[in-house]
Amino acid sequence: MAKIPQPAQKSYFFDKGYKDMGNTIKGAWSRNSDSIKKYAGNFGNWGDKPVPIKIFLGIVNILAIVAVVIFGSLITAVITVINVLILVVFMAFVYIGFSVIWLVDRIYLTRKKIFTACHECKEKSLIPTYICPRCGAKHTDLTPGVYGILKRKCNCGEKLPTTFFNGRKELEAECPHCGHKLTDRESRPICIPIVGGRSVGKTAFITAFSKEFIENVAPSKGLNIEFYNNKKADIYKEITQDFKTGSTRMTDRPQDVNAASSISFSFFVQHPELSPERLIHVYDIAGEVFTDNSENEVQKQYEYCQGIVLIIDPFAIPSIRIKYEELLEPADVAGIGKADINGIINSFLNKLREVTGLSDNKMATVPLAVVISKIDSAGLEQDIGTMAVNKYMRNEPEKYTDFYDTQDYLCRKFLKENDMESFLQNIDIQFKNNRFFACSAIGHTRDKGQYRPEGVLAPMEWLVKNADSKMGQLWNDHSFSKKPKNYDDQ
Repeated sequence: MAKIPQPAQKSYFFDKGYKDMGNTIKGAWSRNSDSIKKYAGNFGNWGDKPVPIKIFLGIVNILAIVAVVIFGSLITAVITVINVLILVVFMAFVYIGFSVIWLVDRIYLTRKKIFTACHECKEKSLIPTYICPRCGAKHTDLTPGVYGILKRKCNCGEKLPTTFFNGRKELEAECPHCGHKLTDRESRPICIPIVGGRSVGKTAFITAFSKEFIENVAPSKGLNIEFYNNKKADIYKEITQDFKTGSTRMTDRPQDVNAASSISFSFFVQHPELSPERLIHVYDIAGEVFTDNSENEVQKQYEYCQGIVLIIDPFAIPSIRIKYEELLEPADVAGIGKADINGIINSFLNKLREVTGLSDNKMATVPLAVVISKIDSAGLEQDIGTMAVNKYMRNEPEKYTDFYDTQDYLCRKFLKENDMESFLQNIDIQFKNNRFFACSAIGHTRDKGQYRPEGVLAPMEWLVKNADSKMGQLWNDHSFSKKPKNYDDQ
C-alpha cells in the first residue's frame, strides 16, 4: 500500500519471495530441458561402435527423451504446481495477516480520532514522517505494508515498529508538509482557534484560560499536564508572568512575510481514562487577519478544529461605546478594538468556508462559542455577567432555570438592544451549534496587577464537551443544555 518508495528493504514476501518462486519454477523446467538436450546430444557420439549397438543406443535415447518429455514434464508440472500452491497459500496467509494488521492500525487511528495537527504549518496528516534513530532516514509511510508488517528494516539495518501497539509513536517525527519537528506521539488532538479583531482580548483570554486550567482545573480532576515541547513550556512561563502582572504578549511576533499569522499553545492532557492522551492546541490568531488581510499563512486548522471561540469587544460597538465611554479608564479606552464586528465575522466566515470548502448555503457544524469580553469594565458585569445571571434566576426562578442558558439569553438581548441584531442573525444562520458567553480575562485594566479572571473556563469546557465526551466527563465543572433556551419564546 506504500505508494512512495521508502528508505527500507522490502519484505521477503513482497519482493524476493516472488523472485524465488519464479526461479524455482524456471530451474525445474530448465533441468527437464537439459535432460532432453543431454539425451539428444548422445546421437552421433557413439564412434565406431557396431551398427546394432548404435541402433540399440538410439532406441534407448529416444525412449529416454520420450520419457523425459512425457513423464518428466508431467512430474515437473506437478511439482511446480505443488510448489506454487504451497507458496501461494503461505503468501496468502501473509497477505491476509498484513491486511488485518494494517486495517486494525487504521481503524484504531480513525476510531480514536488520532491525527497529526502540525503546530507550525497547521496541516493535518494521519501519519507523520518518522525518522530512523540510527541513520536519520525519513519514512513517510511507516505502516504495515510491502516493507514490513510489524517491523520495517531501514536501509541502514535498523528495525522500526510499524503500528500503534508496538512502539511507533516513540520514534522522532516531523510534519510531512513543512518538515517541522513534531511531538504528537499519536495522541488525540483537540484544536480550538481563538478568533476576533485586534485588541479584543484574545491573548488575555488564552492566558487566563491556560493558567486556570493547568493550575486549578487539572489538579482537581486528576489530570496530568505535559507541555508539547520546550518552546511551548517557554510560552507558559510567559503566560505565568503575564498572569501575575496583568499583561499580554503572546501575539507579539515579527512583522515579516514569513512570520506565522497564528501561534499555538499546546499541551498534553493525561489521565488513566484517557487512551490515547489528549493534545490541546489553542491557536492565537492575529487580529490583522480579519481586518486588513495581512495573513502570512492559510489557517488550515479551520478544516479540522473541534470548536471555535469568537471574542468580541463590546466597546467596539458604537452604541455601547457612546453609552459607557465616560465610565471607562483612559487605558481601557485606548485598548478598545477598532474593527467593525460585522466585518470581522464576515471576514472570518469567508476564510472558514475557503479552507473547509463549505458552500454558502450550508451551515457550519463546528461549535462556535461567542464570548463578550471585558465585562469588568463600565459595570457590564451587572448587565451580562454572573451578577446579572443570578439576579434573573433569582427574580424568576420558574423561567430562568439554567445558568448558561440565561447568560446566553442576556448576551443576545444585550447585543440586540445595541444594534447588533444582524450580527446575531448571521451567527444563527451560519453556525448550527452556537452559544454566547460573557467573560473578563484580566478582571481589571491591563497592567494593573494579577489576573482575576471570570468566565474564561466555561466556553472552553462547552467546546471540549462537544469535541470529546470522555474529556468532558473528567472536566465537568459546568453543565450545558444541548441547545440554549430562547426565553423570549416562553
